[in-house]
Amino acid sequence: MNAVFGSIHVALKMIKTMKINTISAIVLLGMLAACGPGKPAKTGSEAPVASLSPLPASPEYDSIGVIAALEGQTVTLDHEGASAAKLAAGRTAFQAYGDILAEAPLTPGARVAFKFHKTAAGYDLSELKAR
Repeated sequence: MNAVFGSIHVALKMIKTMKINTISAIVLLGMLAACGPGKPAKTGSEAPVASLSPLPASPEYDSIGVIAALEGQTVTLDHEGASAAKLAAGRTAFQAYGDILAEAPLTPGARVAFKFHKTAAGYDLSELKAR
């Protein structure tokens, strides 16, 4: 008789373990289903267009000058000034980005024509070319 009760006890213990495993599997599947497939990936026509220039949409001014120094992405120019920008003739440091520097003459003493924007931090070059 003990053998029968022992077998029943083992069977009940297995059923209890199976119930816990089944409930765990159902909960896990429910959590996975709640996540859903998500949003589909954007195609080329739906992807946002990246800005080609980090420059602000403020007015653009132009002037001519000579490269005095180049340090990293800062170009110091001796220039004729730009009255529309209220920039007096003299020496001014301009921030320049890689695309501007890649196409520009970068040797001190080189004569250049340039365009720039006024920003809260100073002046950003938008064009720098040999003159």
